[in-house]
Amino acid sequence: MRTVLGVSVGSATARGVAVDAIDESVRSAHIVHSFDPGDHLQVALDLLDSMSRDQMVERADIVLAVPDDPGARGRTSAYSTYEADRLLVASELGAQLRYLRGSGQLEGARTVAICDIGASGTTMSIADPATGRVFSSVRTTLFGGIGCDEQISRYLLSTFGADELASDHARADLMVAIRTAREQLSRLRVAEVAGPFVGGPVRLWRNTFDDVLERSIGSLEDWVASVIVDAPCAVNALVMVGGCANLPSLRRLFRRDLMLPVIAPANPESLTAHGAALMAVDAVASRQHHSRGAMSRAGGLSASDGMVGVVGYNDAARHRSA
Repeated sequence: MRTVLGVSVGSATARGVAVDAIDESVRSAHIVHSFDPGDHLQVALDLLDSMSRDQMVERADIVLAVPDDPGARGRTSAYSTYEADRLLVASELGAQLRYLRGSGQLEGARTVAICDIGASGTTMSIADPATGRVFSSVRTTLFGGIGCDEQISRYLLSTFGADELASDHARADLMVAIRTAREQLSRLRVAEVAGPFVGGPVRLWRNTFDDVLERSIGSLEDWVASVIVDAPCAVNALVMVGGCANLPSLRRLFRRDLMLPVIAPANPESLTAHGAALMAVDAVASRQHHSRGAMSRAGGLSASDGMVGVVGYNDAARHRSA
């Protein structure tokens, strides 16, 4: 049994997914939260090292999906990778497309819009899932998880009052509690927020949450619609990924107003890491293919001779991503 690993780098979290290279079943999944902007990559690398030890994954069988410049994505295929420190590095868009394509959710769609609603903002990319060609990619800070949490924090503090919020630690604890409540409200109608409120923990109802964010959600919808209208080619479907893609009000608004199929995958926040793991599966299969081909040529054999060679690790040529 051979295990491969995919890890994603986010603005507030690093996620890792280990899968079986044969049947692509998930063997392990982990998440680490990060609050220092300068630590994001290091947090992801630490998670990568920890999971690779636990799952006994070789360095060559790891794909790290990282954020890249949206404006440069059109220069190469989203599926392009390059080698760094003996592991493969890929664009987060490529990992997202790989997961969506592999799960069959993009069947029949020649051109898709990937709406990645992350912690620090939203990125829209128009791409061909079959080839990885990126027609356009733009980003806005109009809407993101951190901004949502800050709006909810201001609302709760103004409504319920703060008993003690002087220290950075207390503020960080409050933001963690609000982020947890936001995630819970994707499934529940009410969530409890433990914070420095005068009367103790408070209840945050989903309808209140939606009301507080109504204007921001509307601004995001207008921006997404404008990107689709201005796209250089017709868009067949919109896919919502990223942590905030779980928000029911956002999904409902997009499906009602955007006039095209809206795909909202399960667990959109971990989709990038899972896609990176599937790219690692592809890399293993590619090396096995090239290794067998090299052994057949060296021995003067053809595939029809039925000879099975030892799997090697001769890396195929890589292309640097944007």
